[in-house]
Amino acid sequence: MKSAISVELDGTLFTCDEPAYAALRSYLDRAGARLGSHPDCADVIAGLERSIAAKLRQRAPTHVTIDEAAMLAALKEVGRVDGPALASSAAGGYSAPRARKLYRLRQGNWFGGVCVGIAAYAGIDPVVVRLIFILAAFFSGGIVILVYFVLMFVMPIAVTDAEIADAHGGRPRT
Repeated sequence: MKSAISVELDGTLFTCDEPAYAALRSYLDRAGARLGSHPDCADVIAGLERSIAAKLRQRAPTHVTIDEAAMLAALKEVGRVDGPALASSAAGGYSAPRARKLYRLRQGNWFGGVCVGIAAYAGIDPVVVRLIFILAAFFSGGIVILVYFVLMFVMPIAVTDAEIADAHGGRPRT
């Protein structure tokens, strides 16, 4: 006879047979591996557990042992985790994009990283920002050059991968 394993998901105790527990554990382990070091990994895993619990509650009362077929059906309904970008959360919720932050960026900079930082913040090509700065400097009599130097001292430099991702609105750099 197969042994039963008790699992708590979203505050509800479920009894699963060994294959069902193995399927659940494998799903959650794969989700954790796909999320890697994503800052919201723990929240997404908790959301997945809530969704799985809701699907299992729909399928069987809590006193019934969940078999592998019921577990696999619930996991299929929840869906899979897409990975670090988390464009759509498998938990069924909307994952809002992170707020962009203005940083100077060293990657691809010519002089100070201000234009690259503004371009990342605005989501446009750095060449466009450079051209705007050059034209503005020409037509403003050089005042924009002073603004550029002030920005070099005011804007923080993105050093860590998290800061670089924040500069790009949470997207990893390419």
